[in-house]
Formats: sequence, C-alpha cells, structure tokens
Amino acid sequence: HKFSRLLKLAGTTCQHFIPSNESFFTLGGLSKEMTQETFNCISATVILLVEECIDHFAANIRELERLAKSVFELLLQVMAAPQSSVTLLRTLGGSAHALDKFGASVFLNAVGNDIQHWGRVILTMMNSTELSVRAMSVDLFVSLLGGVYNECGSIDEVGLTFLTVLPEVVAREISLSSVSGLIKSIGDAETSLWPLRRALADVEDTNPIDDDRIDPQLIPSITTFCRTGQAIIDGVLVEIRLKGASEKVDLVKIAEAQSSRPTSGFQFGSLPPDAIFDADEESLLEAANFFSPQSSCPQKLRWLFALRDLHVTKRQWSEAAETLVLGAHSLIISLEHLNNIWRPTQFDLWNDERNSPWLKTIGHSEECNDAVMGFARSFLEPGGLFGKEQYAYTRQLSVRDVCSALNLVIDQIYLAYAEEEGMEDIAFAHFEELLSKISAAINNVNRRYHSEDINALRRVRALICSKLTPLTEHDIIGSPTRKRMDSATDYRGGIYVRLFLCGNKPEFLKESTTIPTYFEWDSASICRVPVPTIMAAAVMQKRSKHATLEECICVAFAEPLMKAMKDKGTKTPIVVRTNASDESVEESKTYINVAVVQRMKVMSSASLKSRKFYLRNDEGITEFTVGHKFPYRTSRQRSLVKSQVKIVTR
Repeated sequence: HKFSRLLKLAGTTCQHFIPSNESFFTLGGLSKEMTQETFNCISATVILLVEECIDHFAANIRELERLAKSVFELLLQVMAAPQSSVTLLRTLGGSAHALDKFGASVFLNAVGNDIQHWGRVILTMMNSTELSVRAMSVDLFVSLLGGVYNECGSIDEVGLTFLTVLPEVVAREISLSSVSGLIKSIGDAETSLWPLRRALADVEDTNPIDDDRIDPQLIPSITTFCRTGQAIIDGVLVEIRLKGASEKVDLVKIAEAQSSRPTSGFQFGSLPPDAIFDADEESLLEAANFFSPQSSCPQKLRWLFALRDLHVTKRQWSEAAETLVLGAHSLIISLEHLNNIWRPTQFDLWNDERNSPWLKTIGHSEECNDAVMGFARSFLEPGGLFGKEQYAYTRQLSVRDVCSALNLVIDQIYLAYAEEEGMEDIAFAHFEELLSKISAAINNVNRRYHSEDINALRRVRALICSKLTPLTEHDIIGSPTRKRMDSATDYRGGIYVRLFLCGNKPEFLKESTTIPTYFEWDSASICRVPVPTIMAAAVMQKRSKHATLEECICVAFAEPLMKAMKDKGTKTPIVVRTNASDESVEESKTYINVAVVQRMKVMSSASLKSRKFYLRNDEGITEFTVGHKFPYRTSRQRSLVKSQVKIVTR
C-alpha cells in the first residue's frame, strides 16, 4: 500500500513535466519523450505490482480491496492527464489487466462512488482521434460491462452512472477543442464528437458469438445503453443550438444560459432551418425515458426541460405542456425515493490544480481550465434545477426542493396550455390527475414528513387548485403572446396532417447526418400542425379566392420542408401535393405529400386525445394508427398501422 502511494506521488510529480503544446518543447529539463517514458514506467510498474501481490491478498478480501483501490486510483490519475497514445495504450491495457485479475465485484467495491470518474475517463478515451486508443477503451468498457453483468446480473448501475456524466464529457470535449482553436461553428462542434459516436457504435456491435466476455442476455442492455448515449450526444448538440444565437459557438454565452435559474416563463431559442428534418425531439425524449424518477429524477427532468425548450422554440405549446406534465408526475413519484436518488460529484482531477498540476497547460492562459470546466459543468445538471446555487447537484434532494420545482413546472404547464385555444379539457384532466397524486402523497400514512415539508406539499396542492378553477369554466386566461384565431380556424385539440415523402431522395438525406433524420422516405408520418402554421394558413386563405383552408394548411406545413431541401442544395424539382388520392411518382422529382387527417373521436373524458386518424378520398377511408395518443410529447409519430375501407356505390 505504501508503494502504491509512492507511485501515485511519482505520477503527480511527473505531471509538472507535461508541456503546454504538442511540439518537442522541454519543461523542467525533460523532453516530451522522457515525460512519456516516466508514465510508461509507472503503468508497467502497476501491472507488475498486481501480478506479484494479488495472490498474497486473495484470502483477505479487505486487504484485496485496499490494494485494488490504490491500484485503480493510480491508473485513473495517469489516464486523466494528457498522455501520448503509447502511454494511454499501456495504461488502458494495465486497467484491463487489473480488472481481469481483481474481478468486477472487487473493482466496484474498491472504486465505490468513483465509478463516475472512471466513466468520465473511459468516455473521454472513447473520443480519442487515435484509433488504437479508441479501440482499447472500447475493449476495456466491454470487459467492464461483461464482468459486472456476470457477477451482478445487471449493468443498470454502471449504465446509469456513465450516462449521467456523459453530457459533461461531451461538453468538455467541445470546450477543449474550442480553446485549441478547432471549433468555429456548430458544425465543428458536431465533428469533434464523431470518434465517440463511432466508439459507441463499436460497443453496440459487440457479438457474443465472437466475444466470450459478453453473455447473449446482455445484448439488449448494451443496445439500450449505446442508443441512449447517442441520444444524449444529440441532446447536448440540440441544447447548444438552442442557447447559441448564431452559427458561431459562443461557449461563455451558452454556459451562462445553461446555468441560469429557471423561471416560470419561457425562453425562446433558435434553430437552423434544416433542423426540421432532425429527430431532435425523439432524441431528447429517448434520453429522458432512460432515467427513472425513483433513482435519477434530476437527470430525467434535465432532459425533459431541454425537450420543453425545443417545443417552445418551435411554438409547439401542447407538446411542451405534455412534456412538463411528465416532469410533474416524475417529481411526485420521486418524493417516495429521495434517499435513493443518485447525483454526481465533481471530478477533482479535472478541476483541482493541487491534484492535477497539468491543468495549467490547457489553453493559452492559466484560467482556461476554469472556463472549460465551467462550460462542461453547466451541462451536467444545468440551471440549478433544485437549488439556488449554480451547481447544487452534489447535495441530497429534500421535499422542499422537489416542491419548489413542482411549483415551477405547474406554472409552466398552465402557461403552455394558455398559448393554444381549445385545450381546456385536456389541461383540466391533467391538473385533476396531478391534484389526486399530490393529495395522496400528503395523506400517505407510510411516510412521515416534517411540518415544513407538509406545508410545501400543501402549497403545491393549493397552486394546482388555483389552476383548476378557471378550467372548470373553460376559461384559460390568454397569454399576451397568443393570437386569437377566428371561428374558421378554431380547431379544438389541434390539426393533424399526414406527411409522405417520395420520389427522388435528396443527397443530404442519403448521407449520414449528425442528428438522425426523422422523416423516412416512402413512409407516412402523422404530424400535429403548430399554431403559427395554422395562423399562416388562415392568412393565406384570405389572400386566395379558390383555395380551401385545408389546402392552405398543407401548403403552409410543407413550406419549411421545401425551403430546407433547397437550402441543402436539392436540384431536382420539388412538388407539393395536397391531393391525397394522387400517388403517381416521377423519379426525376421530389414529392412532399401533405393531407389533413381527422381524429377518431372516442367518448371519454379525454376525447381530444386519439391514436387513430382517418383520411377521406374518392375511393373510401384510409385509417392510420400511431403508437401514442396525440397530443403527445413529440409533434410527430410514424404511422404504424394502415387500413383501408372502400366505399362501393350501388
């Protein structure tokens, strides 16, 4: 153990020799090659230490875990510093060797809560531009997942930890590239993350037939982890787009926006026109769905708030309200599990210069690392969701913290529904359900709350009751930003269209995009029309003498799609068709088929919600079924089932 501490001291001392640039600059009398060799010697010594000592401690589990703790702390310290690819390969190899010798169970017990720091370092290595380093980090991660599954029967704990710190890792990688002068636009930020995306794809492609470390039963969990990881990377990029006012990435401005305290109002972001094809809503929802309110409510709420901001930017008010309703339910559920909620801590090797002297070498000034980590931390749990301080994620949640967040969410639900007419019935049903759940929480005999906690819960209940009062009379107070629609355009519950893209597929949709493309070619989707599009269609109809309102809605809905295609350099003619019965296709043209569909009404308290839609044409009725009832947390869903009923006239 003393020898391990001596090696750790040697590793800290050698960090003073790390140069501040990639040239053959000498510092402290050592060249870059000599500095590399010092860390190589430390890594080789660790492997030798494990080989010589593990058999002597095998019978004493307590001493074995002490040895493992010292070894893994030393390996983590070496990998957290900027090293050459040769040194990183040796250290990653030493980590894999130590993991194999000690076993996953001893590893987890030894590192404890530091498993999050291992997640940070491994994910950082997976974003290395060196293929060999990336491949070795993927191999180490697969070994860890396989070992944890074989000894614990599940990788949920490791997956939750890694995916919680992934946004910080992604933001730090972008920030490090920025201070190195490699990022000038959002496109450069997206490019800097391609190695990590490729590494996650390599993990997902792991085949149990070729790799005996992986149990076949583990494959679904690995697939879920990797796809959620890709969605979280998408989510960070979406947040940067929303917070950045221009194509140029201003890290300071974005960090300030991310860290600002949430208010009861809404903040409007900005999106590039071609983002209309991105599956940004679906990525954010997938990221939120991975985290459960019982163990990781802050992270679930963090992604739901990002999805809310996206909907607000698109002026999709019902979708924003539905997203916030899910957040309110998650907060209420978390009241029973506050002691089980895990929150990350700060990684000292990335923040404290006393533990990592090399941090002074980042950028062109000693304060660069503070800016880098300030940007990274703002994406870990942004906005002080549960505390007045900027980074309150290190402390345990209290009932009053949850109630404070609930009050904010409830106010925003009401404001979102106030932006759109005809949603009173749905709003009433949601508030009534929330009232029932919060009342049950107050009256729960199995849980004893302090008097301050009871008062906080009662204030939440009173707030919900105050929102229900005007809804009982179908009288939501209009928002100052809402424009009244005339009777001809007042569709209760919203307007829905069927979108079908066919014909010549544009080149930009054939290639791999940073954020996956949502709309599939030759596949129908049901989309809810945003309020601004309906308003534009109403104006269009007044100017036209012959077009119907439904035709104007279809044209107004297709205009952003057509503009995005043209901006992306589509040369083929683009045809917008509003006639659902016309399905002829010329391969030299690109077709945007849009048709208004009607909801299948069901007699229930939530009659405005439906999964089934139908379209009338000359031959009969075509019915489309989606996976979730609209209005939903996303504004579009793919048609899962299509059925036709032909009308025969006699």
